[in-house]
Amino acid sequence: MSSPVVSASDPGNRSALRGFCEVSGIPRQLCDIVLQIEKEYDLSIELLGVKLRMLGAHQLQNAVTATCAALCLNKQGWSLSSGAIRTGLESAFLLGRTQILSSEEANLLGVSGATILLDGAHTKESARALANTIQRTFPKAKMVLVIAMANDKDHLGFARELISVGDLDAVFSTEVDIAGAKSRMASASLLKCAWVNASREMNMKVLDLKVAESEDQSLQAAGIVKSQSILLAEGSLLACIRAGVKVLNERTGEQPGIVVVTGSLHIVSAVLGYLHS
Repeated sequence: MSSPVVSASDPGNRSALRGFCEVSGIPRQLCDIVLQIEKEYDLSIELLGVKLRMLGAHQLQNAVTATCAALCLNKQGWSLSSGAIRTGLESAFLLGRTQILSSEEANLLGVSGATILLDGAHTKESARALANTIQRTFPKAKMVLVIAMANDKDHLGFARELISVGDLDAVFSTEVDIAGAKSRMASASLLKCAWVNASREMNMKVLDLKVAESEDQSLQAAGIVKSQSILLAEGSLLACIRAGVKVLNERTGEQPGIVVVTGSLHIVSAVLGYLHS
């Protein structure tokens, strides 16, 4: 334990999230990473306008931590330039962490032109981080959620965090295998009940549907597209994504909309599996 201890939360960390930009149609967050840490190691760097692919305030903190690690390596004889550190930070990417699908990937799912975000959040804490990231990145967008979760998670706590994001139009619950089997899978109807209860706690009106299968003509035929209530429905994964896009297209008009697929890394894996099948 004789090694020096470096804290990325040291007062010398004056890093900040400055805003957002787009690179090849994909949002990135513009950050300044400014460090002047003098405890044990004398670490300093100033990287302005870093374009992080990984979104969220928590990802900025992760980037700062990685930068501290790189500076410590320099103290141990490595040669990592500021330019190399910037390139590494801007290239860093993890599947299923606020991952926004490209237009080509959306086409493969049969939802041309849609904005689809994949995130493996599955606890109320990660749901809160996801909600904060969505509010920062898409502050004016209307939203539809597609949810699948394991049966041992806090479904109600997860719903409470996301239901207050803002312009939430619909929640579609679905089912995917968890770790390759159905034994740990929460049923779509159980998830829908959690969202009904969360909505009632917040005095939000809901419209409870039984099916969101196949072509979503039934949505329009039922007269629910123009409803001001949050739509709650269940169905297969692809059917839920396509129905969610249908709802957004009908409800938003010129206003931007986003479909967020979340609740488990397994639902993220299922979507990615469709893209590569």
